Amino acid sequence: MEDALQLLTIPFLVALVLIGIHTYLGIHVLSRNVVFVDLALAQISALGATVAFMLGHMPQTPAAYGYSLVFTVAGAAILSLSRQWTGRVSQETFIGVVYVVSAAAAFLLIDRSPQGAEHIKQILVGSLLTTTEGDLLKVVGLYGAVGIFHWLFRDRFLTISLDPEQAVANGWRLWFWDFLFYVSFGVVVTSSVAIAGVLLVFSFLIIPAAVGTLYSTRVWAKLVLGWTVGLFTSAFGIGASYGWDLPTGATIVCAFGAMLAIATVLQPLILNPPEQRRRIFAQALRSLGLGGLGLALLSGLWLTVNPHADQPLLGLIEHYYPELQNRFLTDAERELAAEATFGEREMQTHIQQLTQLERDSRWQGDPLTEDRLRELSSYTLSYQEMEKGESFVQESLKDRARDRQRWVFGVPLIALALGGLLIVNQNQELPETQS
Repeated sequence: MEDALQLLTIPFLVALVLIGIHTYLGIHVLSRNVVFVDLALAQISALGATVAFMLGHMPQTPAAYGYSLVFTVAGAAILSLSRQWTGRVSQETFIGVVYVVSAAAAFLLIDRSPQGAEHIKQILVGSLLTTTEGDLLKVVGLYGAVGIFHWLFRDRFLTISLDPEQAVANGWRLWFWDFLFYVSFGVVVTSSVAIAGVLLVFSFLIIPAAVGTLYSTRVWAKLVLGWTVGLFTSAFGIGASYGWDLPTGATIVCAFGAMLAIATVLQPLILNPPEQRRRIFAQALRSLGLGGLGLALLSGLWLTVNPHADQPLLGLIEHYYPELQNRFLTDAERELAAEATFGEREMQTHIQQLTQLERDSRWQGDPLTEDRLRELSSYTLSYQEMEKGESFVQESLKDRARDRQRWVFGVPLIALALGGLLIVNQNQELPETQS
């Protein structure tokens, strides 16, 4: 536990700082209805980092940051003018074009680099887990300065984002304040992408602000709710990535996606009056029931018509209750299945041991000889072939079980699902008839 706290504390604090500034900027982005401006600026920043990489500057160096910043400021200038160009074509169109062209240019540049794939991965998911106290101090200072800048001119920035017509009526130069907004936004995005990657920065920007917007129309309430959601979701995502040994950035992005889905489902149940809430809850239960019956009907039909194909529902049940499949095998088949399962696990253990041996020799500075490497490769191939053989035996036995399950499960499941759908349909028609 102590090691986990020591490892995760700094990344968690960095994530909180990122959430703090990005939730605020996300409210602006959602109000302006330019959701993909973050991706466009992040991709422009990534293009600058890619140019720096191709010129020999490693990621997260001052030179790479400088290239990213110059590209981002140029992108901010283009985006600030895009509002003036809108008419028959929406501003999102220009933003999408900027994103696609930037991404294509980056791929063209990186195509011939031997480390290109690793560079693209770094840009997409970042490396939040490796952040240091220096990174934390840097983002606190930089984002604090951006926050103070926006606080000093909050009336201008909020009016331009929430009520641009009023800003025009006030005689303010829209493109100038747009440019300042996008430059400050680009400075934040450039720094954040270098730390957390494009995907995680987009999640920090959009999802907490979207949750706040779902539940309130007031700016301060959106901020407080977004920060709260971001805090708990980041803590869960970082903890889950550590506990389940998953990539940190991708895990946090999925956690934010799940949080947005939960918030969207709960919103009508929380904000509506009790009577309407009961109707929504009843409708949700009915939809859930219809979905379950439809899934049961399709699973029953699929099992009956093609029992040897993948059966997702039955396979999921057997994953947690393997004895279900064994009940459809004879005693001799069950014994053979147990031997095949044991043999497959044994082969997997041998393969893992050989892989670990080769990996340790590579990273611990004691490389294996060519003859020894060929020997290990030969053993590994042999074990893999034996593993496939054991897997083939298990698949054959599963097919036999499926041939018997199709009549025991498939046909009754179809009948039950059809009966359930008829009952639900009659219950729906009854109140309409009575009314």
